[in-house]
Amino acid sequence: MASRRLLSSLLRSSARRASSRSPLSNPNPRISPSTASRASPYGYILSRVAEYATSAAAAAPPSPPPPAKDAGKGGKITDEFTGAGAVGEVCQVIGAVVDVRFDEGLPPILTALEVLDHSIRLVLEVAQHLGENMVRTIAMDGTEGLVRGQRVLNTGSPITVPVGRATLGRIINVIGEPIDERGDLSKKS
Repeated sequence: MASRRLLSSLLRSSARRASSRSPLSNPNPRISPSTASRASPYGYILSRVAEYATSAAAAAPPSPPPPAKDAGKGGKITDEFTGAGAVGEVCQVIGAVVDVRFDEGLPPILTALEVLDHSIRLVLEVAQHLGENMVRTIAMDGTEGLVRGQRVLNTGSPITVPVGRATLGRIINVIGEPIDERGDLSKKS
């Protein structure tokens, strides 16, 4: 911290000296050897360092954007914070408890995950982070037929259930699907 203060005070003092000289007397803004003997050696060194740093920064080509992690995976887009769109795989099934591993970020607790390529729509809710890119989930339906290695999609949002006039008098399960055989919720009943 002290070296940072020293450096900034030296830069300020060398800048004051440079601004006090008339720009007409020296057409070259660089410090010439004759003025270097009159100026303090620290000011000369700091001005050379500042000149080098600014010229190097100006001459440096802009850095290309870092390559996307998913560049070779067919354009899959994942959300940075919720991980929506990330695909994981089932690691362990113990009854209604399912452990899922993600290569990318972990979904937040209470996020809905949906099992892909399963006979029924199976929704899992994240209950715990286990570490090592694994989450422990609770299945909202039976896990018969669920096997290790099966793909799981992170929806990026919690389980939602519709509300309103269309749901009045209807029987809806825990994942928001009507189970009273009266048709879809979007249709008038």
